[in-house]
Amino acid sequence: MTDVYAAWAAAHALQLLVALPLLSGGAALLILQGYVRASRRGRAVIFGAGFGVALLMFLALAAAVGQQGAVVAFDSALAGALSLSMDSSLLWLLSWFTYLGDRNLLTVLAVAMTLYLLWHRLWRLAAFCAIATGVGGALNWLFKHTFERVRPDHDHGFANALGWSFPSGHASAAMAVYGTACYLAWRLAPQTWRWPCVAISAALIMAIGLSRILLQVHFASDVAAGFAISLAWLALCVAVVEHGRASNGPEQGFQQS
Repeated sequence: MTDVYAAWAAAHALQLLVALPLLSGGAALLILQGYVRASRRGRAVIFGAGFGVALLMFLALAAAVGQQGAVVAFDSALAGALSLSMDSSLLWLLSWFTYLGDRNLLTVLAVAMTLYLLWHRLWRLAAFCAIATGVGGALNWLFKHTFERVRPDHDHGFANALGWSFPSGHASAAMAVYGTACYLAWRLAPQTWRWPCVAISAALIMAIGLSRILLQVHFASDVAAGFAISLAWLALCVAVVEHGRASNGPEQGFQQS
């Protein structure tokens, strides 16, 4: 059955590239709607659940990769099926699209956001931005060198990736940096921008992760693990900031939700 599922996913790669980001954006809006309507205690539960589920997902994937079981078999089957079925024009498009998750680009974005917040003397938010993105990157580096998983073969010429595979650096960094940007937009942007920013950020993060799988530079579990560990870390960071905001009041320049 592993080969059947992998073949189906490879045959519907373009449809998945469109559908999954849209579903991610919709799911993010639903979760946020529940968060906005929840009490203070309810919001703490949402953060705790998000952190716990994401961390458990990462640990489960890490264990599965180490055991070389069904998850690894599906990873290999999907990578093999994609190598036989992906159209060169789609690979070319993905090779440009995946740049939005490039480490250098996201580093520049994270530094720019931090400097902007410092310029406006939003000290707590600046610290949050630096820690959420910087430590998120450090965690990815640590886990890559802990697991030392070899990447799938990718000789199509549309992407060139080096280093260890698990967890995906693009997926992890996209979740950390664009997730941080999304939270900052929710706190600081005009009211009418907030909900679209959440939906677009969630869709973009998912699309970047999918591009890494479809380009065959990462296994599916690499991307899922990258999302999971950064989501857990980001949930913890946001929870700390929100707790400080509730205890000490908003900083000057905050938009009230």
